[in-house]
Amino acid sequence: MKRILYITTMLFTLSLTGIAQIKDSTTFTQTIKGIITDRATGLGMPGVTIKVTSINPIKTTLTDANGAFKISGVNVGRHVLEASYTGYQTVSLSEVLVITGKEAEANIDLEPQKKQLNEVVVNATSGRRPINTMATTSSRSFSPEETNRYAGGFFDPARMAQSFAGVVAGGDNNEIVVRGNSPKSLQWRLEGIEIINPNHFSNEGAAGGNISMLNSSILGTSDFYTGALPAEYNNATSGVFDLKFRKGNTSKREYSFSLGILGAGATLEGPFKKGGSASYLISYRYSSLGLLQQAGLLGESSVVPKYQDLSFNFVFPTKGAGTFSLFGIGGISNIDSKAKRDIKEWDERDDASDFNIKYGAGSVGLKHVFTASPKLFFSNIVSYNTDRSHGSVDTLTQAFAPTLTQKSKYQNSAIRYAGTMNLLTGSSNHIRAGVNAGLLSYDLYALQYKKENQQLQQLLNQKGNAQTFDAYVENKHDFDNGLTLNTGVHANYFNLSKSWSIESRAGLNYKLPANQQLSLAAGTYSRLESLSYYFAGNGAGNSSQLAPTKSAQIVAGYEKLFNSKLKFKTEVYYQHLYDVPVSIDPANNFSLLNVLDNTNIGSSNFTQLVNKGTGKNYGIELSLEKSLSKGYYFIVTTSLFDSKFKALSGKEFNTAFNSRFAGNLVIGKEWAVSRDKKNLLGLNAKVIYAGGRKYSPINLAESLRLDEQVIDQSQVNTLTADDYIRVDYSASYRINGKKASHHILLDIQNVLNKENNIGLFYNPSKKIIEKQKWLGIIPALTYRIEF
Repeated sequence: MKRILYITTMLFTLSLTGIAQIKDSTTFTQTIKGIITDRATGLGMPGVTIKVTSINPIKTTLTDANGAFKISGVNVGRHVLEASYTGYQTVSLSEVLVITGKEAEANIDLEPQKKQLNEVVVNATSGRRPINTMATTSSRSFSPEETNRYAGGFFDPARMAQSFAGVVAGGDNNEIVVRGNSPKSLQWRLEGIEIINPNHFSNEGAAGGNISMLNSSILGTSDFYTGALPAEYNNATSGVFDLKFRKGNTSKREYSFSLGILGAGATLEGPFKKGGSASYLISYRYSSLGLLQQAGLLGESSVVPKYQDLSFNFVFPTKGAGTFSLFGIGGISNIDSKAKRDIKEWDERDDASDFNIKYGAGSVGLKHVFTASPKLFFSNIVSYNTDRSHGSVDTLTQAFAPTLTQKSKYQNSAIRYAGTMNLLTGSSNHIRAGVNAGLLSYDLYALQYKKENQQLQQLLNQKGNAQTFDAYVENKHDFDNGLTLNTGVHANYFNLSKSWSIESRAGLNYKLPANQQLSLAAGTYSRLESLSYYFAGNGAGNSSQLAPTKSAQIVAGYEKLFNSKLKFKTEVYYQHLYDVPVSIDPANNFSLLNVLDNTNIGSSNFTQLVNKGTGKNYGIELSLEKSLSKGYYFIVTTSLFDSKFKALSGKEFNTAFNSRFAGNLVIGKEWAVSRDKKNLLGLNAKVIYAGGRKYSPINLAESLRLDEQVIDQSQVNTLTADDYIRVDYSASYRINGKKASHHILLDIQNVLNKENNIGLFYNPSKKIIEKQKWLGIIPALTYRIEF
């Protein structure tokens, strides 16, 4: 690892030295453009005054009839953009990045100014209020530029979210623990509809993976929730990533190419025809290690994780029929490992095994947005989602004869529909209603060799269809005294268990003088677990009667805006989980609140599940955030929480994710460098300090007998691993040439190379109990050119 870090640092330094030779005394400029919309309706606002206040003289323009604006001749660098309109709050953006290779895009939504409140300039980047106007608490938006900037982010929204209050890193990959909940309870959405888990090298039932399929270069500003969801959200009991794709440039074609340790990629965008309003945006990536192996530089015997992914967004506005868009994301990944053909090198069981693991997933959707009037507008989305996970393990005998010891095939697909209606009844009242339907299909199969029976055992063999149906209505009302009330109800039906869930939601915001705000939100929620868990343990031909997991939550918050760029926020919450699937055997303290994915179905003591478990999470979060201004930013967060579950026995245990506390410090500084200040140098750091994860004592005698790890069921999660400490670091250099912009980023996760202890595990090869650790240092160097 030290050699990798040294080589990566040298490459970063040499890249800076080489590209920095580009010299041009010309002052480089670029265009800032965007659309100003009414926050309630989403419609463009004509006549809004737009100013670039960070230059002298100030550049000013007005939005056109569609709310669009364009300001040309802005010097490259960071700039402050301000939007103002009579009767609306003035909003400023303090971190607009202007580069030569790509036109800067800044979209702003405005909301009416409350009569009782002092007129102030609201900084849209301070704490980042959510895009969804129905959200009242436990939510914030994030930008793609923010995703790229945070140390250890790897251009990944999930890794970026580890910096937020209430979020704890779930492991070496990008899985995150939200308020003590299992990472699998997180939902991913794109353009307003649920999608598959958009991550490579993922396990069945998980919500994360080792590498994200999402390329931040095509993301727009999106929302992230940690709880207390509005009524329109379904199938989630913890967090939600509500992602948006940006539109491609409608005035010119633009390109970007990147090459780095994690992958090589290209992004293309522009209008379908010159002068038209329809646009395309396409991004493709391929793993760098896979390219090196194909070039013969790594050798065919090397264990190389290979992946590739594609994302796209095609937008077609019409004059009278609304706007149509076709969007999608998908990827495939695989890892092949060949057994060593020399018995003397067999130190571990894996050394004598051939592994073949393949994963593929994708979502494609067609969206139509239609505005019937300034007070009535509709959205309809139809999507197809699929994911496939195939794995096999062949263990060699001493005669090198392969013997199948494990095989699995998980295939899931869904045709989904989401229809939404928005109605404004007056200037202060907003009604939103909608329906969702999901037609699910599954083909689940798993075999595993069991020492106790001396043969392959069938764990799962189910194939069929299922349906889910949802309907909701919610109402948001703004009172003149600074009070906002959001009420709603959501209904869900799952046909396999013939179960209904009627879920009430409510949220309250109260704006106080001196830029303060109180919030309160409560509601009930449900989530359909991985269908592989619903069928496993029931026998090959039996169907499952399991209903979705349910949750009731309440959150209270307070926030204070000290100035337009510095914000303090705190929230306290309580979550009660019920109808949780747990083992039907009272002696087996198994709960789906205590697992990451479906790998537990291979355990010898896994049994059928029933909806008779419960759980609870409660805690307090504090954060202080300064948005990027005057060249620096920071986020400081602290979370104190407790996470418990009860199995069928009625005994209460810690969940594996109950680390009790977590603290984050994210900080960064940026300098305008070079003779004419047209280049940018940035340094960023992140420090994570969290309590140790919980784990269970191992029953060594039973583990030896069954040749697999067996825990002591009477002492589940009674042990605590060492505290989790991680320091991430990144350095970036952006060079603006005459027609292109170059960006070099060195991003290092766990720069101190600390191998954090997770707990203990049973090693079947050595037949001993050993310490289990997370990975050490992970460096990534990336070069990107935009033109």
